[in-house]
Amino acid sequence: MDRRHFLETLAAGLVIGGAVLPTLQSVAGPLYVPVEKDEDDLTPLRRFFAVAIVSFPPKIDTENERLEIEGAVTAPLALRYEELHQWPQHTQKSILRCVGGAQGKAGWVGVRLRDLLEKAGVAPDARDVIFYGADEYESSVPVGEAMKESSMLALQMNGEPLWSKHGSPVRLVLPGMYGYKQVKWLTRIEVTRKNHKGYWEQRGYSDDGRIKP
Repeated sequence: MDRRHFLETLAAGLVIGGAVLPTLQSVAGPLYVPVEKDEDDLTPLRRFFAVAIVSFPPKIDTENERLEIEGAVTAPLALRYEELHQWPQHTQKSILRCVGGAQGKAGWVGVRLRDLLEKAGVAPDARDVIFYGADEYESSVPVGEAMKESSMLALQMNGEPLWSKHGSPVRLVLPGMYGYKQVKWLTRIEVTRKNHKGYWEQRGYSDDGRIKP
């Protein structure tokens, strides 16, 4: 683990022997460290925290790989990453918050997740939507959460294409949920009829993931 990754991870939780000890409950972090803001009340990208289970961002071959949407759907999709830019684009500002207290506010541009799931045809009895990243990280949310107006696959952050450490070429954004639910470097989305516990949920994080008032 390099120094930068250590410091970023320390902002998200405790680090002992290279492993992160999870926060067991989905509650507000104990302390939020103030960060500078630009004229649009957004956190500059250079100051925006980033946390991952890997020390270096994975690279996705956007020319040859596809973002897949499969599982309990009637019409599975395999989308070229560039194709996502051709879908109707949604813009919003929201806070990204870590269970350890780090947070930042960003302006996001991307595709509503609901549009993609409706195109794929989610089964009426589907329960969870699972998101897989190129770093072998995964998490999931209930179908109802995925279908919210604000749930999106972000392609831009603060007016720029996503930086590598923030999930390029596409990441999940779920306002109102902690960062561990918002998977970066997306490669696959799976709709399932079962409850699914992701990487940190299996290690003690709350499966709920919603930020409590």
